[in-house]
Amino acid sequence: MASIRVLLYVQKLLKNGEHPIIIQLIKDRKVKKITIGSCLPSLWDFKQQLPKHKHPQFRELEILIEKKRSEAKKLLLSLENENSNFSITDFEKKLQPKSESKSVFIFLDLLIAKLIKDNKLGNADVYKDLRRFIIRFKNDNDLNFDEIDEIFLRKLEEDCRARSMSDVSMSTYFRTLRALYNRAISEKFAKQIDYPFSRFKISKFSTQTKKRALDWQEIQKIIDLPILKESKLYDTQQLFIFSYFAWGINFTDIAFLEWSNLKNNILSYIRAKTGRSYSIPLIPEAIAIIEHYNQYRSDDYIFPILHKNRHKTPKTIRNRIKKVSRNINDNLKELATLAGIDTEITFYVARHTFATVLKKKGLPTSIIQEMMGHDSERTTQIYLDGFDNQVLYDASKLLVN
Repeated sequence: MASIRVLLYVQKLLKNGEHPIIIQLIKDRKVKKITIGSCLPSLWDFKQQLPKHKHPQFRELEILIEKKRSEAKKLLLSLENENSNFSITDFEKKLQPKSESKSVFIFLDLLIAKLIKDNKLGNADVYKDLRRFIIRFKNDNDLNFDEIDEIFLRKLEEDCRARSMSDVSMSTYFRTLRALYNRAISEKFAKQIDYPFSRFKISKFSTQTKKRALDWQEIQKIIDLPILKESKLYDTQQLFIFSYFAWGINFTDIAFLEWSNLKNNILSYIRAKTGRSYSIPLIPEAIAIIEHYNQYRSDDYIFPILHKNRHKTPKTIRNRIKKVSRNINDNLKELATLAGIDTEITFYVARHTFATVLKKKGLPTSIIQEMMGHDSERTTQIYLDGFDNQVLYDASKLLVN
């Protein structure tokens, strides 16, 4: 008879300071240990032979252990039915076939190609950025996944700090690298036992950014600037002000707005980032901006950012939005200078400003959250469903009064 059990093998210490989680097969007084993960003794429940609930990857490890335990039991039953004299080496080969070995860059290239094929261009760009990030650190030298250990990550962090990279940027890159590693494990291009993020905590990077918002007097300076319609700054000014008046709508959503989204001065659209539906009762100041562009209407789009005949594919659309967005952010620096504003302005500042102005004018946070579409406080969001358009329209008027 053969027996199987899962345990933390404390007799062996790994280079990351943890011990292997193993499936142990005992047959004919012979023992075979197959590693399926790793854990610190302080995070392991030796009675239950499972990770403790406080383990950062408790749920992932629990699922992995249960899956491997089930596979091992099914395989054992199958081998016993076929031949009771099977060897423990046969068991190991069938339970843990050798995975294909690929480099990090080869895996990244395959992933990027797949994302582009699936028209997930935003995700593809994220992994392209990660590839450039690693290449710069490695001086164009490739590496394997088992080389990305805790020491590698700490050296990578030191390099980032030496180049004065912000914690926000580091958090983004390291979270993307962690996601890549998890994907590589699931596709058997990396091993769970080598997983380096159990000890290297990405949460240590501060992701609190400096709040960027104009006060009411500053936004009025932008609104009151006498910019000629022929100037390259005019569209930038109008789009920025429209975002402010239209509840902080972001640039991508503005680019996709069509005349069919506007009925009876109510702007209805689905936010690209969240998939949430919006219905904004526009105040006269926002309507006046739209009416200006209606004079030059030559396309289904309200604003002259995208063109149906020229931007037909996801790639051309994305490239166009990125290009115009960069130009607008450059123009906003000029507008800030002309208005005598020291705050660094990007298009997203309109959203911050919209919320900040309403808050300083005493509008309840619950209504602001409804207008911005935040759902981090789920209980509040359920309560917010009761606000009608008149309440929100009156709130919008505070942006100019």
